[in-house]
Amino acid sequence: MEVSIVFTDLDRTLLEPDGRLDQEAAGAVARLRALRVPVVPLTSKTELELREWLYLLDAGGVGVFENGAGLLTPGGVEMPPGAVPLARLAEIFEALRQLIGPDLVPLGDLTDEELTQRTGLSGESLRQARARAWDFPFLAPDEAGTAVTTAVGDIPGVRLLKGGSFWHLCGRHDKGDSVPLVAALFARPGRTVGLGDAPNDAGFLGLVDVPVLIPGPVGVEARLGGAFPKARIAPRPYGRGWAAAVHAILDEAPDRAAPEEA
Repeated sequence: MEVSIVFTDLDRTLLEPDGRLDQEAAGAVARLRALRVPVVPLTSKTELELREWLYLLDAGGVGVFENGAGLLTPGGVEMPPGAVPLARLAEIFEALRQLIGPDLVPLGDLTDEELTQRTGLSGESLRQARARAWDFPFLAPDEAGTAVTTAVGDIPGVRLLKGGSFWHLCGRHDKGDSVPLVAALFARPGRTVGLGDAPNDAGFLGLVDVPVLIPGPVGVEARLGGAFPKARIAPRPYGRGWAAAVHAILDEAPDRAAPEEA
């Protein structure tokens, strides 16, 4: 299959739960790089984190940070009109916590040790993860999900997204908003591929030609699987599954480029 662009989530999709890029995933990225196929991360990570990963992947230099709050390209950053500053999101979160209860825990209240346990990040990577400007991540018990979703639905100008580890309160933007812009930017022939693992990936998975769902240890997330019943499912979780799915798609048509060593 001729592939034009690969759009991908990072956490628990291309990356392992501890934030590493697995050797097999790195090899698949290298194969795409050799074919000059851009790898475009669409992530809830911050701009600082995204810049680091764009440098490490070296596969196009374009990505989306904080769940669609900004599009980063070699020419700069583009912000959608619906982005809401963090200070306003924090005010809304505090109102939610007053309404629903203290079990809602913002990322900022987690100690470095707690955040490392949940994300695998440490040191400078933790500082980058906390450097948020347009997206407010928080933890909520499963039983509070419906109440939180209902409450946010009544607030104009904001939305609630569910990621792999955190809920995200943000403006009226989505990872998928930049897919047409990125496709026009690269203007490459072929089919677009998207890989994701969580409900906040649904926006861009619905816009690509070939959606691929990355399972967790117990399978595909139920809501995401229900939304994309005909999508391809990677054979393994995380980066190894990402690599296997990408290689399978590329192998559907000879690309005359062998996978490189990571």
